[in-house]
Amino acid sequence: MSNNSQKRLIIARHGERVDFCFNDHFHWTTKVVDSSGRYRPFNLNIPRNLPKRANGVAGFRTDTPLTEIGYLQSKLIGRAFRDKNIKFDIVFVSPALRCIQTAIGILKGMNAGHIKLNIEPGLFEWLQLCRNVLPSWMTNDELIEAGYPISVEYNPVFKITDLNLSESLSEYYERSYKITKTLFEKSRYQTILFVGHGSSLDACTRMVTGGQSRNTNDFYDILQRTPYLSTIQLNDNEKKYEIVGSPIPPLKHSVNNEYDFKIVHKYA
Repeated sequence: MSNNSQKRLIIARHGERVDFCFNDHFHWTTKVVDSSGRYRPFNLNIPRNLPKRANGVAGFRTDTPLTEIGYLQSKLIGRAFRDKNIKFDIVFVSPALRCIQTAIGILKGMNAGHIKLNIEPGLFEWLQLCRNVLPSWMTNDELIEAGYPISVEYNPVFKITDLNLSESLSEYYERSYKITKTLFEKSRYQTILFVGHGSSLDACTRMVTGGQSRNTNDFYDILQRTPYLSTIQLNDNEKKYEIVGSPIPPLKHSVNNEYDFKIVHKYA
């Protein structure tokens, strides 16, 4: 258990995702498989390897992995936690592959790869963002087969069957409130990590600190202002919860677009 006597919850957004990075006139999954069925990344920022899953590459259409940069971002954040001497006693993660890979990167950056991940479906983002299709997440067996440190003993607060694709925004905030109250308040651990989505930082702290569910405009405004690997810390002071900001410095970098060598001929 960590040395800090005050209970604290740190929430992190996942890293850069492949589908948002490569969102041109085609879906990236249709371009990474050659005529022989072999996986062939067409950009250095696409993962060199993908974990095996029952529905193959098509499964990544709704359950995107991290980019190579996204995984590097995760390890940088982990290193920052290590530099601040932050040690997590337990980690809960959304079932989305991008969140699982982010958690792994964070823990590797902390030299804490031995910590197992507790998959919590209740940490998944607002289900209205799924456009009426629940993602086909990888099973625990598939994740373990891929070498991911998944706990098979954890009993989630929300099961996948509990998730409702038609949930309202207020219901999403209620779900996030229940997750925070259940996993933070009742936990015997002192330093807890949630790895979730852009909305998780607000949704998991809003109502537990006395606020109400956001309206849609405010929700999307906050979401757009929450970049990859953003972090926020919530302290428990005798059941009075307080947001104390980010526990580590922010991560900022510029955009690096694809180079087209034909540009040198344009101005010949």
